[in-house]
Amino acid sequence: LGATVYNDSTENLFLKLGITASATSFTVKMVPASYFEVPFDYRGRIDGIWAADAAGAARITELTP
Repeated sequence: LGATVYNDSTENLFLKLGITASATSFTVKMVPASYFEVPFDYRGRIDGIWAADAAGAARITELTP
């Protein structure tokens, strides 16, 4: 089990492994065109919030056995 996230937008994405991501409570700050691999075997909620109105998307891929 795992996942990847690619910030395919024009704004920073604050991503949190847990609930209620914010600009002051996050796991990783993803700048535009950045990539993040969720730690292997993480089983929990993942929240994200944009720094501003974003043109684009967070591209998420779930990895399963």
